[in-house]
Amino acid sequence: MAKTRSSGLLQLAAVASVLSACHWAFVGPSSNTNRLTPRTLRRGGGESVPTGLVWPSAEAEEKLREVDGIKLYPTHAWKDDMDPILEASGKMEDTPVIVGVAADSGCGKSTFLRRILGALGTEVKPGHTAIGDMMTVICLDDYHTNDRAGRKATGLTALDARENDFDLMGVQMEALKTGKAVYKPIYNHNTGNKDTPELIEPNKIMVFEGLHPIYDEKARSQLDLAIYIDIVNDVKFAWKVQRDVAERGWTEEQVREDIEKRLPDFSKYVDPQKADADVILRYEPSDQGLPYLKVKLIQKKDGKFPMITLKKDITLTGSKPGAVIKMYDDEWFGSAVTVVEMDGEIDMDNMEEQLKEIESNMEGLPSKTDSELTEAMVGLKSSPGSQNGTGLLQTVIAMKVREIYEKITGKEA
Repeated sequence: MAKTRSSGLLQLAAVASVLSACHWAFVGPSSNTNRLTPRTLRRGGGESVPTGLVWPSAEAEEKLREVDGIKLYPTHAWKDDMDPILEASGKMEDTPVIVGVAADSGCGKSTFLRRILGALGTEVKPGHTAIGDMMTVICLDDYHTNDRAGRKATGLTALDARENDFDLMGVQMEALKTGKAVYKPIYNHNTGNKDTPELIEPNKIMVFEGLHPIYDEKARSQLDLAIYIDIVNDVKFAWKVQRDVAERGWTEEQVREDIEKRLPDFSKYVDPQKADADVILRYEPSDQGLPYLKVKLIQKKDGKFPMITLKKDITLTGSKPGAVIKMYDDEWFGSAVTVVEMDGEIDMDNMEEQLKEIESNMEGLPSKTDSELTEAMVGLKSSPGSQNGTGLLQTVIAMKVREIYEKITGKEA
């Protein structure tokens, strides 16, 4: 048992190691048959230099521009010849499918998006904005109104709605959905500066991920699917301890203080979005205690997310702690939901056999083959969360993103 718990802690550490907000360093499936040539990304160019401006301020007000009713805050480092919306370089055959992924920083979104790429059979080119022939991933930190120094001046956190340019975010999401191109701001995580905006073309699937994709009504109305990653505080603390104690030399008390410092703004501006999400991936401590997890797929009935169900509850044995996968109806902020829950871990020595049992008991899974989910999971066996409900339910969501794309466009991915 001690050995198993030690292994679980290492797995939590592995999950924590991918916790970096909107900083992608991934590609999709390694198979050459699925390798697509990435689009060329045209950037505004220039090195990372602070604007020296803070919004609001008299100096910034003097440099404020407005184009077609859209305010261009000078803190975004606009060039004079840039418009926020412009004609795309080519015409889209279909309306782009827009997906929002809302989560606090430190939620392992990179592995999740890798699973989506796997379901779509495509890749993206690593970079500030990850772009491929089929999918573009936009980090909403780019819409922070101020740079790091500016937020110190205002005394507000990046979670605070007042530090985010939702007006620009909403009109640019709308523009991309109608096939237009945009000059999108850049928040440079390495320097803390706002760099010169980059030109983003519309793509078949546009993923907007970060703190607030579901917060603003205009932005929310553009989404074909709204996903919320919900991590309860006990799990968040365990993950951050594994990362920050090992990598930053923090004490557990410093980690707790950091979480508690962010909690009021998180509770006010980020967490309420889960009420409006179409599907929620929720992490709780296992009934057997941490470091094991209970992961829930919370699906709104008659919502945008095509539901999966189970033919029967499943109990997996083998290595400890084992796992139980079950389904039940519940209520989520006034909405009727169906929950598929996995508590515990797959026996990784019998991973393929156990996954086949799970897959054969799922209904509503949009598989291309009888073993697609199993093969996708085995292909990412070494990725964080593959032993628990993280990998299983992320893969389900990834396949559902593909299903929604195919339903909207009438084309096979």
